[in-house]
Amino acid sequence: MATPVNVLYEFGPFQLDPPERLLLCDGQPVSLTPKAFDLLLALVDRSGHLVEKEELLRIVWPGSFVEEGNLAVTISQLRKALNDDRGQHRYIETISKRGYRFVAEVKKLDEDALVIASEPETETITLPPRVEISASAEPSHSDRSKKIARGFLAAGALISLLILAALAVAHHRAELKRAEDLTPIRSLAVLPFQTLGTNSPEKYLGLGMADAVITKLGNTGKIIVRPTSAIQQYAGRQLSPQAIGREQGVDAVLDGRIQRDGDRVRVTVQLIRVQDGVQLWADTFDRQFTNVFALEDALSEMAAQSIRLQLNQDETRKFTKRPTENPEAYEAYMKGRYFWNKRTETGLNKGLEYFREAIKMDPGFADAYVGIADSYATLGLYAVLPPKQAFPAAKDAGTRALQMDDSVAAAHATLGFIHFYYDWSAAASEDEFRHALEENPHYAMAHSWYAERLAATGQYPEAIAEAQEALQDDPLSLIVGSNAGWTYALAGQYEQAVETLKKTIEIDPNFPRTHFRLGQVYEQHGQYAMAIDEFEQAVKLSGGDPYYEGSLGHAYGASGRLREARSVLENLQERIGKQYVPPYAIALIYVGMGERDKAFQWLQKAVNDRSTSLVFLRSDPELASLHSEPRFAQLAKLVAF
Repeated sequence: MATPVNVLYEFGPFQLDPPERLLLCDGQPVSLTPKAFDLLLALVDRSGHLVEKEELLRIVWPGSFVEEGNLAVTISQLRKALNDDRGQHRYIETISKRGYRFVAEVKKLDEDALVIASEPETETITLPPRVEISASAEPSHSDRSKKIARGFLAAGALISLLILAALAVAHHRAELKRAEDLTPIRSLAVLPFQTLGTNSPEKYLGLGMADAVITKLGNTGKIIVRPTSAIQQYAGRQLSPQAIGREQGVDAVLDGRIQRDGDRVRVTVQLIRVQDGVQLWADTFDRQFTNVFALEDALSEMAAQSIRLQLNQDETRKFTKRPTENPEAYEAYMKGRYFWNKRTETGLNKGLEYFREAIKMDPGFADAYVGIADSYATLGLYAVLPPKQAFPAAKDAGTRALQMDDSVAAAHATLGFIHFYYDWSAAASEDEFRHALEENPHYAMAHSWYAERLAATGQYPEAIAEAQEALQDDPLSLIVGSNAGWTYALAGQYEQAVETLKKTIEIDPNFPRTHFRLGQVYEQHGQYAMAIDEFEQAVKLSGGDPYYEGSLGHAYGASGRLREARSVLENLQERIGKQYVPPYAIALIYVGMGERDKAFQWLQKAVNDRSTSLVFLRSDPELASLHSEPRFAQLAKLVAF
């Protein structure tokens, strides 16, 4: 039955205000998730009567397929909010296998009654007793004036109190509304769940649970959620959720613990507001551990309710989608992502092994194919494998992923990356990046790669906007920060480039690519000593990345240190045949030493090899000295970007 909009409910110390969606206890607001409020309203409106589970599911989750477990979880939230002891059930009674009944006495009030009731003093005010006046004893002018004055004062007092009562309620509601407006949850970090009492083979369970919630919430496009790569560093670290939230620059942090005991699992979770450390929501539930995905679904639903996400049908579909039904395949995938995010040669190869293992267990696991595509693409970008070996394998895996599920944003982003760095196709990469961001508007790496693609074609304002979006979505990502700094540099914003790269180095001084990009920025402005220092650090930290050595040799040569430049050149040439050495790196050293003929010979080899750095051929400051050569124009035509 429909609830009149002006009806208010009172039970015990509580007042339920449907129009304002407020639950008050002794005049103070009680925090409830939207679904918990809807459930309470349904029960209170039918107080004294059994409400079947099916009816409650239909009322609270209209048009959605929801398991009964979600109803039980929400009932648990209500009982905690109402301080309803499990043994007594003063408010909500469970009718075994059927439903629930609200058993407390409920009074229905209209909204005006609530205003007056909020100030009980207004109900006890009485006017002065009436004074009978006889004709023979007419009061004096002075007495009449006093009585009139007392009447006005009494009436004025009553009106004043009524006004104060109304103002008090209005102020209270305004304060609640203002508090909600001041603290919207627009961004969230989901921390790796602490696993208590688990065996070592399950050490990835906590990260897997966090990844599932991150993926489901991120897929809705309704909230900025820090990616798994940003939060996996906190596994096992003793930092408060509030401190991590400040570090990640989010509005709230979801923190949880998982405890296994045989076939039972207990999950405790809390939502912490970062600005003041207030616990906005918390809950604990126990259940039989038979399926990790059912556990993840229940947890994700609780998280969505806690931040009050309102999802349409398409967003609900993305939210409820599971990447695989095979728990072992999913665990292998999580291990693959863990190692891939290290961005080292060893980590990338280890991650590739786990992704392949996941596909063996579930050949239809689209996300695992994306992992393979990402692994090969990164191995090609970092010159671990030749481009012609790495990128076709990456493209094949990414294409397979989209054949299985065209809505996987990561697959579109990776294919955009391949079309950019290997195919040199501006149009194809544009389409894939846009498609990725349509599926997930807050996918940081898609914004980051798209920014580089726009900068390579001279679309600098658009490139900067994408780089800034990537930084907003994942501000502590080392690769996002490095790419943003490079984008600023290509756009000619030197100070912003240096500032961004230095901030990224502060986050992790041992990430070589940031030093490499900062060295390029310094050299672009003739600051060779500072550039050489950064290149040397990049080479040392990377263990001898040939691309970084090529830039170091270029800086040596351009600054007049020809002996050091030739030493780097000879070292790289000796390694050809033993490992992949990009021709582009050799060409850079010849450019720095002023040997243009040999530089163009090696640049031609780089074209044939499809070296990834050629996408920046027209904008790379290290090649600026060649721009006046007719041979450079001919070369640029070959890189049809």
